[in-house]
Amino acid sequence: MNKIYIEHNPFIVETHFLINGSEPAEGCKLSSFKELRLQVWVETLFDELSRLLNGDTAFSIEFKGVESDYMDILASAEAARLKGMTIELEPIGVTEVHHRLNAIQALMEEARQNPQFNDYIENNEKVSTGFQAAFDRDFNLYVVATMSSGKSTLINAMLGQDILPAANEATTATIAQITDDKTLGSSFMARRINSSGRASDEVAVSAELMKEWNMMEDTRQIELRGNIVSMQERDNVRLVLTDTPGPNNSQDDEHERVTMSYIQDSQRNPLILYVLNASQLGINDDQHLLRLVAQTMNRGGKQSKDRFIFAVNKMDNFDPESGENVSAALERVKTYLQNNGIQNPQVYPISANLTRLLRKNPDARTRKERGDLNTMTELFEEEASMDLPSYMPLTSRVRRALDDRKLMRVEYRSGLPAVEVMIDEYINKYTFPNRLKRAYEALNQAIEKGMREAELTEQLEQDERELVYLAEQITLLEQKRKEGANTEVYKQSLRQNGKSLPPHIAQSFAKKIVPVLAAIKEQGNEFLKHEHETQANAQRLLHAVEYDARFRFKEIVNEYESAFQTSQELIKTELQEEYNRYISALFENTRELKLPLLEGLKASMNDFSLNLSLDGSIKEKEERYNQREVKDSSWWNPFSWGRTRTVWDSRTVEYVDMHALWNIKRVEIEGNFKDLMSAARKKTESDKDRLVESYIAFIEREFESKFNELIASLKEKLTDHEAREIAVAKAREQKAWIGEFKSRLDKTLSLAE
Repeated sequence: MNKIYIEHNPFIVETHFLINGSEPAEGCKLSSFKELRLQVWVETLFDELSRLLNGDTAFSIEFKGVESDYMDILASAEAARLKGMTIELEPIGVTEVHHRLNAIQALMEEARQNPQFNDYIENNEKVSTGFQAAFDRDFNLYVVATMSSGKSTLINAMLGQDILPAANEATTATIAQITDDKTLGSSFMARRINSSGRASDEVAVSAELMKEWNMMEDTRQIELRGNIVSMQERDNVRLVLTDTPGPNNSQDDEHERVTMSYIQDSQRNPLILYVLNASQLGINDDQHLLRLVAQTMNRGGKQSKDRFIFAVNKMDNFDPESGENVSAALERVKTYLQNNGIQNPQVYPISANLTRLLRKNPDARTRKERGDLNTMTELFEEEASMDLPSYMPLTSRVRRALDDRKLMRVEYRSGLPAVEVMIDEYINKYTFPNRLKRAYEALNQAIEKGMREAELTEQLEQDERELVYLAEQITLLEQKRKEGANTEVYKQSLRQNGKSLPPHIAQSFAKKIVPVLAAIKEQGNEFLKHEHETQANAQRLLHAVEYDARFRFKEIVNEYESAFQTSQELIKTELQEEYNRYISALFENTRELKLPLLEGLKASMNDFSLNLSLDGSIKEKEERYNQREVKDSSWWNPFSWGRTRTVWDSRTVEYVDMHALWNIKRVEIEGNFKDLMSAARKKTESDKDRLVESYIAFIEREFESKFNELIASLKEKLTDHEAREIAVAKAREQKAWIGEFKSRLDKTLSLAE
């Protein structure tokens, strides 16, 4: 049996492989996994091992890493065993992520007790921002669904009380953001933000007030704070749950685009809870969103799949005694998802209504709710097939966490608590390692800055002759700086030449249009299958075309915004390098170049007004109807006796020539998308120039003050012997402290125990 050793560090994204005691050869597929997240390659691991070992399928795996990564190795091993492979697994445990976060947070507090080191942190915006991001407790969960899925019921179940309106006529038409706040007990506070961005005062909320706000046309978003009872309190996590409007159920077309952006966001990878109605599949609006989900899932590795949880709601509608089979229902859901491009979907059956009623204050339940609860409790406790977690693909780690909650049997079987534990699992597996890495990098930047300044001061310990020479060099440095600052040649050159748009970004604008135009052509082929249609049917088909075009337009706007932000980051990196080159001959200690985050494409790209209609496409034609047989005989012609002929009544009717209509509308649709591409490129080019101007402004403003501050400090220490000795002693002490501090910081990312 082949001995395989795998050591995966998710904090620095580094993997070490040994195959029968030797490292894999450079250039082989396994070697390319070394700097990739485990979730990118784990599903193909055993196939790659088999290929590398000439088809051998017996492996003894020793894995060193965090438990959540080991569980992914275990799941991949189970799939490989089903294909006939023989696999043994032995885990080597390491310190889990939340303990490491606590350790690095303690280091941060210690750093702040060192006045000089604290200055490095406070005066460095990038370091401060990095820490804020790393220790930001907020974790975003977006709930997405079409109408009649029970989405509001599910969220109310998670809240432990009925806050969101659940009636069909009052389903969420605005974005509702709910922040977990355990300090508020059973009450919820809320504020309404209108279309102009103005927020109301925060007030105690009720279901009636939520319904009222939700129906107001100028409501853009509702922000709530309260105890999300389904989420246990944790030091490092605060859930921010966002209820998104479903397709065709929004007062603002922008809301659907925002919902789509959550799905498309492959940078932050937010968790998406997609709610399906077990008994109503196949809604067109649903299919558009699922196509977008499928595209997003197929672009990445395991994390791209893990971040979508498909909750199949309303399982309480099934009656096993009537022959309704839960397993068969779930297979229908899986088939439906697969038909929409989602391969091997993991589905989680739930009864959100049962969970909601169990958690709701008994005194607040209506008579009908009490009856429904009794009926469902009897069904879920007595019927073996209604143990919903038994149908879920839960890891042993999740099952342990679910058991630790010590729920009542009926609540456990309702399924939703298992989904809530899955949310915790996602945080442990993906969010915590990213936060730990950001905290490490931010603190490490402060260390590097502090070490540079300490070393610079330490170098002042020179004999008098060397100090005189150093003073002369400082004078030359000032002169060089003066000459460099006064010349306009450098700045004018930057303005004229600017920074070219990265070629692959420029090419991506055109590439993103290609699949859209292909989809429009395919849609046209379907459209043209109908040669002549009535006005009603033509309008129905045209409405479907328009909705699809609008959906794709919002989709590509989001993709352009992502490409736009990427291009800005690349240009800013180039300008940072330009800045470093510009000052490298002057002094080493630089502060980060600050550039504003510019507006995305949304403001100028979101005006997509197809408003497709049948104007000019309606024609008239004579239509025969009321076919019947009449006598066609004459009394004088015995050969015609008994003969009949067919006659019709006639009328003038209106019809639509579908071929002529599509020729007109195709040009209109494609024109909108091509205009979008052109506008996107122009927007990116113009804002690229604004970045260069921001850089030049930085050179003129920030550079001068920093340079003067450093030179003044050096001059003071050169001329004052006592001050110089004190500064050098402090610098050495600071260097020793920083070195020891960095050693402890490095351990937070190390797998060595």
